[in-house]
Amino acid sequence: MGHQAYAHKILTGRRELLPTIKQYGGISGFLRRDESEYDTFGAGHASTSLSAALGMAIARDKNGEDHHVVALIGDASFAGGMAMEAINQAGHLKSRLIVVLNDNEMSIAPAVGALTGYLNRIRGARQLSSLQG
Repeated sequence: MGHQAYAHKILTGRRELLPTIKQYGGISGFLRRDESEYDTFGAGHASTSLSAALGMAIARDKNGEDHHVVALIGDASFAGGMAMEAINQAGHLKSRLIVVLNDNEMSIAPAVGALTGYLNRIRGARQLSSLQG
């Protein structure tokens, strides 16, 4: 969704159109199937990226294909219900899926909860480790 899709739009030939994003007649701020053949699904929220990618991985496996499926999700959306359900189901199915966590410490509102606390702890440990090494 939004800024998570911008890199995808640049990589799929829409760099020149980026200044028109979210403007009348411009490109969408989200993935839109009618905008590009590379937008394989349409979404308005980043928590959907993992469930969509899982569906694509399952289809890949059923078709006997052998390509990678990659999902990008922001740290604020990672705790979303759809994302958690997708992670749980991917683990249950042992599906081969690459998840890229964009830990940019951004959210519409302050993130709360146990998962946020855990990510903050490992972020702090990682920063401490890089300072020591």
